[in-house]
Amino acid sequence: MIYVLLLAIIVFFKVLFFAFYVFNPQSFFRGGNDADYYDSYARGANYPTSSIWPDFLRALNELGLYSREGVSFVMMLLGVIAIPLLVTRLSMLRGPIANNRVCMIAAIVVSFYPTLFYYALDIYRDVLMVFLFLVGLVGIKAFIEARSAAGFLGSTLMVLVVAVVLFSFRGYLGFAFLLAFVCFRFVKFSKFSLMGYVVPMLIGLNVLFAAGVLKPVLNYRSLFNDVQSATNLGIQFESVSRFIPDFMNSLLSQLFGFFYPNLSSVVAFVLESVPFCLGLFFLVRNRRFSNSLVDFVVVFSIVYSIIWLLGNDNLGTAMRLRMYSYIGVLIACAIVYQRKAYFFKVSTPQPVAVNSDLLGR
Repeated sequence: MIYVLLLAIIVFFKVLFFAFYVFNPQSFFRGGNDADYYDSYARGANYPTSSIWPDFLRALNELGLYSREGVSFVMMLLGVIAIPLLVTRLSMLRGPIANNRVCMIAAIVVSFYPTLFYYALDIYRDVLMVFLFLVGLVGIKAFIEARSAAGFLGSTLMVLVVAVVLFSFRGYLGFAFLLAFVCFRFVKFSKFSLMGYVVPMLIGLNVLFAAGVLKPVLNYRSLFNDVQSATNLGIQFESVSRFIPDFMNSLLSQLFGFFYPNLSSVVAFVLESVPFCLGLFFLVRNRRFSNSLVDFVVVFSIVYSIIWLLGNDNLGTAMRLRMYSYIGVLIACAIVYQRKAYFFKVSTPQPVAVNSDLLGR
């Protein structure tokens, strides 16, 4: 009950903050951001688009259903209420393994995710995409647990629809989700090893780089060279011999957050990257307690992270892109913790109550 109360208090203060923000928009973040671009496009501005989101907002406007505040309110509800509830749902296990306290703690942890809350304050697409990703995970969980043809087909259709929608928002996100769905049955995270997976993966990426297969992704990365920003990393991927060191630099700087160009990056490292690093360490160390949903999360995170780590060179953008892996690892940790706790509970001999009269006086 205490965790439900704490979550309710967090929700209350977030809604209060959002209300103050809506009535005092200039006090915080507006001005020259993606939300301003989406709002202008929705109202008729002629800009190029790279996803379905601005076109969706324009369609709402043409139907007379659009307002920036109204859409922001929906995003806030998704980020503050729906996403924590979905994290709780996805963390839950069946039967005696289930531990509701752990699931609620997972919801509270994601409620303290600052980047997620930031993008829930306006008409950014990121919160909706995280929500859709978690809905997709619900479909994956249903697919894994399906015991009938109808359940199998229904969950498969749900996963495919979510993958297509994610692709329309961000191509490589939908691609990674679909590829993970195809491949996760063949990967067992419980048998994960450095020499068996990580080293061959790095060598394979280096070969693909040398063969020019990664050129389209790296060409996109080069666009960051034209933007002067203190949060750009300046990693170029210019030679075969430097590819693996450059990739590891991108991994440590962007996914793990070991790059501090300003104060906000330090705050993000402490509040986001440190918990992620601790969670990932726990997950790898206790991987023998993973299940099929954890296998999917791991496969998806690897595929998706490889793509954006190669294509992105800006820490601010990285904070948005890594939300799926961060939240996925949180859910995986909650699952592994419950399975581990249950294993030790049933494998530890329980004390037997003995009648004191039989022991003598």
